[in-house]
Amino acid sequence: MMNANSQKNHQRLPVKQVFSAVATGLLLSLVTACASTPEERHTQFQMASTRGEMSMDTMAEQGPGRLQAQSCTDNTTHFEGNHSNYSVNEPLPQAFRNPGTPRSQHATSSRLLPLSPGDKIDIRIHDGEEFSGEYLVNHDGNIELPYLSPLHVVGLDTEEVESRLSMMLITKQIFLAHTLRVSVRPLQWAPVMVSVSGAVYEPGRVLINDLLPQQVDENKNNISGDYPTKRFLSEALRSASGVRPDARVDKVILIRDGWQQEVNLAGVFSGHSAADVPLIAGDQIIVPSAGCMQAELIRPTQLTPKGIRVFISNLTDSAQNNAAAAVGKYASSMPYGSRLLQAVVSGNCSGGTRMTNASRYAVLVGVNPLTGKNEVIERNIEELLRNPDAPGNNPYLLPNDTVSCYDSDIVNIRDIARAIVDVASPFSILR
Repeated sequence: MMNANSQKNHQRLPVKQVFSAVATGLLLSLVTACASTPEERHTQFQMASTRGEMSMDTMAEQGPGRLQAQSCTDNTTHFEGNHSNYSVNEPLPQAFRNPGTPRSQHATSSRLLPLSPGDKIDIRIHDGEEFSGEYLVNHDGNIELPYLSPLHVVGLDTEEVESRLSMMLITKQIFLAHTLRVSVRPLQWAPVMVSVSGAVYEPGRVLINDLLPQQVDENKNNISGDYPTKRFLSEALRSASGVRPDARVDKVILIRDGWQQEVNLAGVFSGHSAADVPLIAGDQIIVPSAGCMQAELIRPTQLTPKGIRVFISNLTDSAQNNAAAAVGKYASSMPYGSRLLQAVVSGNCSGGTRMTNASRYAVLVGVNPLTGKNEVIERNIEELLRNPDAPGNNPYLLPNDTVSCYDSDIVNIRDIARAIVDVASPFSILR
């Protein structure tokens, strides 16, 4: 009997020793990892990552990022002191309407819009009922009247169409010059497809002035005139998800049929006058980049996003998932111009017991619009709350950024101790 008990104790002793050694090693390694500084944690993360993220130390070397937004001074947008709307670098007419052709000298209004394929106009000719009626600008940019060859009207406003149509009727000797009376009125402006590239969030082809069926009035026989509020340059930029913080909004390039024009839209941000340019189908817009981030452009305007989507993760001991942590739709949809501090507070990553939560930290991962690569920014939450205005401490949020909140070292050590206790509990049965 004694020999059996001695043999049982002899078998149980190695199990305790093995568990003690494993638990001690695990505790020491995890405590060492938790006690590391944020810089050491970030260095370890950067070494383990193979997807091209940038650390805070290498951001300045690999290109300007959002941390340099407030110090961007060279080659930036000029907001003050310039009230001119256009800076032409190609021989263009002063009032840009018909590409390559000077605007009619008889035109009296500078706010008339150019016609584009799909537009509907109403033509009335005195004592010329066979020519009067409603006409649609076809795909080739022409209108087709009875007994006349197609009249090219794309890029012209209604006053220029009146002049060209009158000249055609007089040349064909259908009407006498002193008796001819022509009236052209817009009835409905069609959607137009334009191309947007450069310093915008989503470059590509965009469709603007695309009205919903309930917005189209089919009973306009007795009403003339229409104003397309969404067929302008600003709407095209907004349809491309807005301009980026590095955009030169004072040098936006508009290309139409090979003719190029610079448009100054800086007044949208500064409050100065900025005449919006009406667009036609086939226009191409290029937004140059300043090569650095401009804090003046990171706010909701007519040319920038109203809000952005930010992905926030906050998995703490008291909230095992985002739903329990109240990280939902309204916490992750934030106004454009928000900063990391707003995301931290919206994700419930701040506050609580200072002893356990003061050393919590947040990691921001987002794409640098200048380089197209990810940049990683780590901040101590307590330091972020106490010094939000410190240079570079509170970076701006950009669309589709991700913010992850991590527990403090004390909470990590507490969780490690609990895990060891949970692992050790089955061995107590062997005693």
